[in-house]
Amino acid sequence: MSEPPDAATVIPRSCAVRVVATALPLGLLLGAYSAVGDGIDAMVINGLANAAGPWIITAFLAGIVQRSTRAGGSAGALTLATAVAAYYGGVLIGGHSFPLPFVVAWLAVAAPSGALFGLAGSWCAIAGDRWRTAAAILVSSALLAEAAHRLMALRAWTGIEWDRTYTQVATADALAAVAVLLILVERRRWLVALAMLPPVTGIGLLLFVVAGGILGWVIAGR
Repeated sequence: MSEPPDAATVIPRSCAVRVVATALPLGLLLGAYSAVGDGIDAMVINGLANAAGPWIITAFLAGIVQRSTRAGGSAGALTLATAVAAYYGGVLIGGHSFPLPFVVAWLAVAAPSGALFGLAGSWCAIAGDRWRTAAAILVSSALLAEAAHRLMALRAWTGIEWDRTYTQVATADALAAVAVLLILVERRRWLVALAMLPPVTGIGLLLFVVAGGILGWVIAGR
């Protein structure tokens, strides 16, 4: 597998401007949607406002428009960090308060996650089809991991209830994962992508469980 192009060790000024110009608007929109969606009764909208899927896709899109892998990772991290700030800014505007550890914990999850998916986005823009396939596997597996995590919380093996918010979020994640694969992976690489999905999804599911446990511990200890 060839290395993705990334000659610069420091992001050039023009690329840095592109990173900021991309990340700040996307992050503000994502954070605002999450804050507003918290107060909307429609289950799908409310569920997605509290789901990882939109954050994964947004960081990925922030990376797609960058011109280097370094810029892609930076754009993804800045996008999700901005979204966290915008979300909690919306919470304050709504007259609610929150402990500072909440923000720190979410930033600790959002920034590295954003860097990873922003990096994947840049692979699609500047690297070959093998790296584009790798990016699709990474993003699709993350979406499927969240879907599995939501269904596990519902004990879906006892029966699927379609009117539950978690079920609807899991369905949206799964559909988005399929769309990413169909759009980004060439037909001759479909078997490779399908073979890699289960193990990478398993790793993602483990990370969801660990991250959820840590965040739950922070919330419980507030």
